[in-house]
Amino acid sequence: MHEAWPTDWAWALPADTDAPLDSLSLAGTRPPDLRAWLTALPAGDPLTSAASLTRLLEELTRLPLDTRCRLALLEDIRPRVHRLAAVLQSHYLDTPLSLSTPAREAADRVADLFDALARAYQRVAAALLATPPGPARRQAAATAVQRALDALSQQLGQHWLLYTPARAGLWWRLHRLYAGAALHALHTLPVADPEAPGHESSVHLAYTRALLMASAQPQQLRPPALIALFRAAGQWGRRLPLHAAPLEGGFDVALDQDRGPAPAGDPARSGPRWRHFDTRPLAEALCDGGGDPGRPFSSLLRAHLRTVWSAPRGRAAPRRAGRETVRVVLGLNGAHACLDQPARVHNAEPVRCQDRGEQGCGLIWHGPAPRGLRVGAVLALAGADGGPWRVGEIRWLARAAEGVRAGVQWLPGEVRPVRISHGYGDTLPTPALLVPAADGADTLLVPTAGFAAGARVTVWDGPPRLVRLGARVAGSADACRYRLRLA
Repeated sequence: MHEAWPTDWAWALPADTDAPLDSLSLAGTRPPDLRAWLTALPAGDPLTSAASLTRLLEELTRLPLDTRCRLALLEDIRPRVHRLAAVLQSHYLDTPLSLSTPAREAADRVADLFDALARAYQRVAAALLATPPGPARRQAAATAVQRALDALSQQLGQHWLLYTPARAGLWWRLHRLYAGAALHALHTLPVADPEAPGHESSVHLAYTRALLMASAQPQQLRPPALIALFRAAGQWGRRLPLHAAPLEGGFDVALDQDRGPAPAGDPARSGPRWRHFDTRPLAEALCDGGGDPGRPFSSLLRAHLRTVWSAPRGRAAPRRAGRETVRVVLGLNGAHACLDQPARVHNAEPVRCQDRGEQGCGLIWHGPAPRGLRVGAVLALAGADGGPWRVGEIRWLARAAEGVRAGVQWLPGEVRPVRISHGYGDTLPTPALLVPAADGADTLLVPTAGFAAGARVTVWDGPPRLVRLGARVAGSADACRYRLRLA
């Protein structure tokens, strides 16, 4: 038996030095008493409610209690945790990347809530699997492990929403829970779950949701897309078997390491501590219009997933390190102005450039980050002492101790500023960027709002010319790039 598979389910629970409790300090252990306490939590003060609920879960984990009673109490608490987390989440979604103190406190409360919930359910699983369980105890154990995995996945989801690295040990706990459940053949048992899409889940679905999210390069997605993907990925695990043998493509994940999946390709990643999964069939289903999550799913997100799941890969070109300061102007309109009038004094912001390569560069904002800094934003960059402007798109974001880091991908070719109007010049000209190509397949970068494939537009670049926006080759919520066709 490999060391990645736990035989003692008490790992990661409070240490023996934490003395058992005689009673809960905040609520009673009778279900009616607990429900009354949950109902009385102050709705207008979610931070205080979250702190109280976290304390209750921590005490419940240490309280000697009949396992069936503990599981029943947790089943009453869990829906309240999810509702409270959604309220707290609204405090830091759609906020600047430089979080305010109240927003940061709300995010920490959400992480603490789900962490305590996971440990409480793990206590149930440890008790149920201490001896060989019968069918009823196996089903209860599968439920407890699925709930713990879901809580840890929710905690990971908060990190992705905030572009922060996962807490130390979080991935390790996810892997261990799944490996232990697989050892006891619990991972495929269906589990009723009112919080899951379709109201049914399993250990496998809860675990593969985290794997799918991590393999989708979540640092390249905005919060609304992350939330939509998290919802859909809870069911897509049905299409994602985990293999013990290495695959030609897809992803590998180590069950005994504190990290998520990585693109396949290293032949040394084999053995009982590894699992392998292939996202290409799911990417093909998305291409064919399948994989419907049951709610509107944006074409931009579908295109992103088809790209990252069809051919997983790392950075294609090396970067050279550097600590130079550059000037940055955010936004399509700002980038257009920099190229259109390069000699003019623009409202540029000094930013530290960490590395640079042929395909892009890495930037870091020390101190407060501008509100326009988001995945998919267009920017123009030039040296601090002058020089030509270069245009790129922000591909990923990450919060770090020293500030907010951003990965920039250059637009190909010699980008040229133009203006466009709908139809035959029927609207006021809008700034856009023309991206010439050597093969004549020029593309046009336009605002996402108001333009779509198939639209006729007039390009004002010298003599006006009428063109049609062809296939979209890239895009975000800010700007999209289309191939140009003759109207």
